[in-house]
Amino acid sequence: MNLSPVAACLCYYVLSLMVSFAFAAPSSFVVPWGTAKFGPDGPWQAVKVTLGGNDSTIGIKAQNVTEVSVYPGGVWSTKSFTKAACKEYPNSLCGAGGTWDPDPDQLALQRIGFTEDWIIDEAGLNVSDIRYIALGLTIQGSTTKTVWNASLSTCDIGHITYPNGIQGGVPLGSLSLGASEEYQTFSLNDRPSDNINAALFPAQLHKEGDTPSYSYGLHIGSASFDYPGSLAFGGYNKGRVIGPVTSFRNETAVDLLDIGIGVEYGASPFAFDAKEELLSTGTTKALPNPLAPYLSLPGTTCENIAKLLPVTYDVSLRYYLWNTHDPLYTKIVSSPAYLSFSFPPSPGHTDNVVIKVPFALLNLTLEHPITDSPKQYFPCVPYERGIVLGRAFLQAAFLGRNWIEGTSWLAQAPGPGPAREGLGEQYTNIEENDAIIEGFEGEGLFNQSWAGHWSIVASQKNNETKPDDTKPEGRTLNGCESWDWCWCCCWCCCFVWLVRMGLAERICALQGHPAAVRDIR
Repeated sequence: MNLSPVAACLCYYVLSLMVSFAFAAPSSFVVPWGTAKFGPDGPWQAVKVTLGGNDSTIGIKAQNVTEVSVYPGGVWSTKSFTKAACKEYPNSLCGAGGTWDPDPDQLALQRIGFTEDWIIDEAGLNVSDIRYIALGLTIQGSTTKTVWNASLSTCDIGHITYPNGIQGGVPLGSLSLGASEEYQTFSLNDRPSDNINAALFPAQLHKEGDTPSYSYGLHIGSASFDYPGSLAFGGYNKGRVIGPVTSFRNETAVDLLDIGIGVEYGASPFAFDAKEELLSTGTTKALPNPLAPYLSLPGTTCENIAKLLPVTYDVSLRYYLWNTHDPLYTKIVSSPAYLSFSFPPSPGHTDNVVIKVPFALLNLTLEHPITDSPKQYFPCVPYERGIVLGRAFLQAAFLGRNWIEGTSWLAQAPGPGPAREGLGEQYTNIEENDAIIEGFEGEGLFNQSWAGHWSIVASQKNNETKPDDTKPEGRTLNGCESWDWCWCCCWCCCFVWLVRMGLAERICALQGHPAAVRDIR
């Protein structure tokens, strides 16, 4: 059969597309975030997943499945709660993210009999007799992906005990970020051949060639600022990372060197410009944990920080409450002031990595069942069993890990930016052997990302005034903010006109740079 040149070209083009799709390079899998906000000590935001399903020959929507909101975090199984878990807590936020009662027909095929307790002491979480199930886990992310035989767990009994002793049901479960192995293995008897290997979602994505590595990159964003989180498996969003990036081998602990207070731009709302050495223990290990809500720090460290702020420790609530009637409160939480956390230098660098958490992100809300009416609180909670940096900290920090390489990362996350996308969406692959990842680097990036979201404090020292936030939000160009960008455009237009008129070359020649305009031409 003879084909015309056009038909031959068309066939070649279609065939090329088919080949490119068939052999598409692995890329990061982006997990979607919901728009709901959760308490009672947030607000917090969560990702959405679908639980259940056991027949890979039919569509997941044709099976008995349930979509729920869960916090990203934790290892091994993805955890959820049944309706029965909320019966004892009818007036709490129990099951706010949704509950999952596995389909009886799907359960009938389960052979895993293993159960255990799930305790997160720093979060007050106590769950009894978690039941493990190997069923479908579906995430409708950058593509829709179902991992069959995924390691899931559900429970009928569980509660959270808040610092004041009040108990409430568990609002949300969790989406596992992986583990040290690719599978969670359950033994049925003494024969290893009978073991059940339940898949971990990010590991299975890599095993099936969907992602370039068994890894994740996470920034939880801020529900208060309508700043969505970012979670990717097999990669990370570079637009949520301001370098340098510190790395550590231990999956659960990083060295915390110090805690301080500073101001990113403008004058200080405090009677001082900066404070350091607020960490009472000196250098110590700290656990970044997105399943814990607070800054769980030694009591003396919380006291060191609190005495510099307009907060009062409520003995009955056992939280630090902001004194909202104090004029300094509004000044601090709307200013570029921050609480800083210092970590060891990134590879090849000598300066410590400092992560700044604006006080704007530490102005959180307590609500029922913790309090009868909403109260603003500062989330430093005295805790003497180790330092845990929970969601309050991770609003301003990027956290990632390459499970294959055995390396974790921690870095400054940007503010919302004009589009509430940080520095923009730029998903970047993490390769199997990557021990180092990069963020954006440059003076002023952190300040620019918060422009329009905080108010600059004017200097009182010499009547010097700093730029305020009345400038419209807009693009930046090589570090120029929007008004500077306009001036740059005007200057460029004038220069182009001079080139057209032949005047620019004469001016440059007089200045000793005759080649400059020729290069531009």
